[in-house]
Amino acid sequence: MRNRFLPSSFLLGALLAAAAGCDAPPTPLDQDFPVDLPAPDFRGAAAALTAPGCRILTTASVTASGDDGAGSVAANSQDDNLDTRWSGPGKGAWLNMDLGSSQSIAGTTVVWHRANERQNHFVISTSVDGTTFTQAYAATSALNTAAQTYAFSARQARYVRITVNGNTVNDWASITESRACGEQTTTPPPTVPTSDSGPVLPRLPYLQSVSGTSAIVAFRSGVSCTPFVRFGEGTTLSRTATATVAGWRHAVKLDGLLPGRTYGYSVEACGSVTGLRSFRTASVPGTPRVRFTTMGDFGTGGSSQKAVMAMMNRPEWRGEFLVALGDNAYSSGTEQEFQDRMFTPMASLLREVPVFPSLGNHEYVTDQGQPYLDNFYLPTNNPAKTERYYSFDWGNVHFVALDSNCAIGLATADRCTTVAQKAWLEQDLAATTQPWKVVFFHHPPWSSGEHGSQLSMRRNYGPILEKYNVDLVLTGHDHNYERSKPMKGDAVAPAGTRGIPYVVVGSGGATLRAFPASQPSWTAFRDNTVYGFMDVVVDGGTLTAKLISSTGAVRDTLTLTKTLATAATTASTSALKAQAMETAPGPVDDPTRAPEGLLRSTTLPPADRLEDVADHDEPAKQ
Repeated sequence: MRNRFLPSSFLLGALLAAAAGCDAPPTPLDQDFPVDLPAPDFRGAAAALTAPGCRILTTASVTASGDDGAGSVAANSQDDNLDTRWSGPGKGAWLNMDLGSSQSIAGTTVVWHRANERQNHFVISTSVDGTTFTQAYAATSALNTAAQTYAFSARQARYVRITVNGNTVNDWASITESRACGEQTTTPPPTVPTSDSGPVLPRLPYLQSVSGTSAIVAFRSGVSCTPFVRFGEGTTLSRTATATVAGWRHAVKLDGLLPGRTYGYSVEACGSVTGLRSFRTASVPGTPRVRFTTMGDFGTGGSSQKAVMAMMNRPEWRGEFLVALGDNAYSSGTEQEFQDRMFTPMASLLREVPVFPSLGNHEYVTDQGQPYLDNFYLPTNNPAKTERYYSFDWGNVHFVALDSNCAIGLATADRCTTVAQKAWLEQDLAATTQPWKVVFFHHPPWSSGEHGSQLSMRRNYGPILEKYNVDLVLTGHDHNYERSKPMKGDAVAPAGTRGIPYVVVGSGGATLRAFPASQPSWTAFRDNTVYGFMDVVVDGGTLTAKLISSTGAVRDTLTLTKTLATAATTASTSALKAQAMETAPGPVDDPTRAPEGLLRSTTLPPADRLEDVADHDEPAKQ
């Protein structure tokens, strides 16, 4: 086997510069012979052009599960020659690099054969003895010809195995060059950008489905490309995650995160670079303190919404995440309304605070909420794998998002049914072991506002919420703030019995509305004079929720207490497993043609008038 390794900067510089343009059209079995091209001259390679985050380790020998029988052997992956490759048949084909001795391995760099035409589904594993392998990384390769570096946490190992589970064209594995990467001990980390540069992204990054071990960074680009995200703990952006497909609408998943940690990130897309921003991963069960903010009926793009966002984004009120209670984009939940009336005015907040939304009736106006589903990347942990209702954990709290439009008859049976959602809710609440439970949706079971109480939600879901001891229910829909007393059935819970407080937080930005009648006896507090949000802190056995106005005044306070089981208060967070979220993939673009919904020449004005936020007819109350 040839073993003429070049210095890493010259080798990878040559790979990046020459990887494009050396492939012939693919055949169905990937058994084409090498194209007769002049041998590349590495002596003129640009030394400054290197793969990020890889200090190349020398491979002593290389083996594979098999080859094509036409000369595409394992040794070709180490020969510094872009005209040769290793090619192995069948899903699960693998290439094994032996470093000769145990070393600290922190990543793998691969130049994929015909990487501009197909994407490879692969797993990288490491081994000390060459027999037992431990997975270090799993992903789909990017659709480009660059040398792609996959960084993972450093570990001692002698062997690195790349297992390829087919690609988007056929079931073959085909690698031009591969290298194991050591820790970056001498090279300083890349400079962290402090501000945005290059063309302004049409939609700046926003955080989705953040769990204890993963997060999604979503954004939009002005042209089609395959972007990537640099990220790492604090301000050390030592890892890279690349989008799996090219397009305009991007959702890049960051894996291998640790719970309850602060991570920094920067997006690089189509010539745009975003400045460093940070977010916090979800705390594991057993972590006593959780802080989040919540409000609904905010998506106007107007001055009141912006004032609420500015206060919510201040350090003294910023939560770990935002729970959104519906009517996120007035007046019909269209693609442009989401862009102009939610993501643009909320860009600063959503770059660092993940949002977990629920569907409002205004989102249902357009194709029963399809633009909502296209714009968010939410957990899909119900049997239908739909984002319309879902649940997640954060520390000691279990959260459930419901689609109340489904319960009141706005959804067709192919989108959502009350029977299916109720069955899932009961199963979900029965399964959770978290000491605190918070449920949120749009239409309030208890309200003295313009719409009044939504009895379908109360009768269908109230008994389930009571059965499983839900602690707090958060809703919107009426453009005011109202907190009920603890409720049970159709009345205030009798003294000495447990009830559920229902809170309407419809004061996020849409024009406030008058209460049509005097305050009922079941209402603990109500206000239709201030715009604002709720700040909620769960700390051990105490939940404290405050209504914060857009000027920073505390208008109402709710305190709930309970005695927690010993295990919930003394559990060691390091010993508890953080669960990853299964999330929706989102829409996939044709990389040669911009989606019609993204093409627009004007910006919508704010939806600040009463008629802009007026509700469409709803089914009669039951």
